[in-house]
Amino acid sequence: MKTVKNKPIRALALLLIFSMLLSLAGCGSAPAPTGSPDPTHSSRTEVPSEAVLPTKDSPGTVKAGNLIEGISAEAVQGKEADEAFTSSQYRFAADFLRRSYEKDGGNCLVSPLSVVLALAMTANGAANETLSQMLDVIGKGLSMDDLNAYLYQYVKSLPSDKKAKLAVANSIWLNDKENFSVRDEFLKKDVSWYGADVYKLPFNDSAVKEVNGWVSRNTDSMIKQIIDRLNKDDRMLLINAICFDAKWLDPYTVYDVRDASFTRADGSKETVSMMYSSECEYYTGEDYTGFAKYYEGNGYKFVGILPNKEIGLDRFVAGLDEAKLSSVLGSAVRTKVSAGLPKFSYDYSEGLKPLLESMGMKNAFVDDMTRPDFADFSLISETNPLYVSDVIHKTFIDVTEAGTRAAAVTAVIVAEATAMPTEPPKQVILDRPFLYMIVDTETDLPIFIGTVNSVE
Repeated sequence: MKTVKNKPIRALALLLIFSMLLSLAGCGSAPAPTGSPDPTHSSRTEVPSEAVLPTKDSPGTVKAGNLIEGISAEAVQGKEADEAFTSSQYRFAADFLRRSYEKDGGNCLVSPLSVVLALAMTANGAANETLSQMLDVIGKGLSMDDLNAYLYQYVKSLPSDKKAKLAVANSIWLNDKENFSVRDEFLKKDVSWYGADVYKLPFNDSAVKEVNGWVSRNTDSMIKQIIDRLNKDDRMLLINAICFDAKWLDPYTVYDVRDASFTRADGSKETVSMMYSSECEYYTGEDYTGFAKYYEGNGYKFVGILPNKEIGLDRFVAGLDEAKLSSVLGSAVRTKVSAGLPKFSYDYSEGLKPLLESMGMKNAFVDDMTRPDFADFSLISETNPLYVSDVIHKTFIDVTEAGTRAAAVTAVIVAEATAMPTEPPKQVILDRPFLYMIVDTETDLPIFIGTVNSVE
């Protein structure tokens, strides 16, 4: 993990955000946001609305422990996703992927939802221009109250059951130092809106083990270590983990998988295991074609987008913005598609500080208290000036014949597929660099979005 060396006097805190997305078995038993119970969403893992914070030693200081007794979390009311929310999230997802791809190219994978959740938790402690910049990046045009309400309801509405599991977990880790205190209101917001676990302990080697243990539990041991040490000036860590686990509605058989040639961006070729199928949702635009393959559970789908040869993946991603992403996901038509999807698996990690600064979130990272643009996280602590040291994003995906390891059924798709008119099918074979997404079918928002330039 990349570590930023803190200045000995000015650097009084670290807000270190780990955003993890897994698409493998398990997903643990992570809690979703707390608040008013809603029986219409029985798939959501609930934390009781009476979850409470640890007892206090003195005003603004939290005693060691996790949600044991003391300050009750507030019941909150969410807001259903509408055009204002989905537009802001399309904007962030497109900008985030485009800038990540510009930096690294190759096989890139990001989870817009994971990063937005982690940064929103942090933004609840920001004020003035620092808050304004953070909101402009993760929730264009939305207030902090509205963003909290939208994200609470959106995460709450995401399907998750035995057939298709999506586990979301959040936690806040506080350094147990006598001269470091945290506002109760900040913690109450993140507990109420995001179901965050709160821990306080000395930031030593034992704390590293505790943090990594939490990460391992909430990613089904697929990521066992995310940090190897904590610095003396570190004060706080905010961690988000998302674990996705779903099987295809129509899984591939051994007869559907054959060796095929995949042409990399540089023109070289590699042999891949191509999975062939007949699908029923086709995407098309002036510079791309694509298809959707559904997971069981009537909640998620894989969307593969193949840029035209004369455009290529580099130019396609370079032109991706809110309008383009919305247009691509809105271009689906119901027709038969002869599809080819290579088996692939990779992990990806990125330090997001320069990327977020380039997106306009600058003040949060300023650690010089003599500067007028010094980070303002005064809503976290009255006594300690804090800044964000780094933001780390880590992802993993594994696409196989079985799917992305989940189990669910979507009867609507099966019925519609069998009702298709008999006509020559479209064809989309992902045998050259392509873009893909795992999409929530209710809102058409991507849970994560990535690129494949090479399968090996």
